[in-house]
Amino acid sequence: PGSQPPSIPRHCAALRDRREGEMIRMGRLSKTPLLALLVLGFALAKVDNIIHEVRFAEAYRHWSASETQKSIYVNAGDMILVRMNENPGTGYRWQLVTDSKDGFDQTLCQLQPTSSFAEGLYEPSTSTDGSDDKVVDGVSRPYVPPGAGEWPYPYPWGDRRFDVRCTMPGKTTLKLRYKRSWEERYSWESRLDVFVQANA
Repeated sequence: PGSQPPSIPRHCAALRDRREGEMIRMGRLSKTPLLALLVLGFALAKVDNIIHEVRFAEAYRHWSASETQKSIYVNAGDMILVRMNENPGTGYRWQLVTDSKDGFDQTLCQLQPTSSFAEGLYEPSTSTDGSDDKVVDGVSRPYVPPGAGEWPYPYPWGDRRFDVRCTMPGKTTLKLRYKRSWEERYSWESRLDVFVQANA
């Protein structure tokens, strides 16, 4: 008969199994710091800049339906497009406050030429299918296409858009006032609190 391999004592086999288990565990543990570094690297990686759109009221709603205050968190480098419902034919329009007293920090958020800086860009409505409505004094009324010349919308409606690029970490507040250019008083003020986070 062929020779048989010598049998390993039971306690030696248990010791071998225990050592093999420890080696496997050590191998797993050695990978843990590497995984942690990879996760940290992804967390600290620069986030692609994005464009945020902010509305204080649903499209085609009367300006008085606008919210008075909103907040937004963005990364440095992101763009914010603020859209305000407006009926410029009445003489009223949204104005972004930029003076030294009530204006926002323009080193943190910079107005862009894409919306004519502080002037804002007026975008008339193009919807004519009657699917939208506006609200005047809390009463819903059928949508009237821009320029229809019928009460209560004898003038075109649309949005005034302000484009702002956030360039550095910090906090500031954009104030938008609905007023006539030749009057000191304003009919409405909406505020946007902007929190800009660092983008490593």
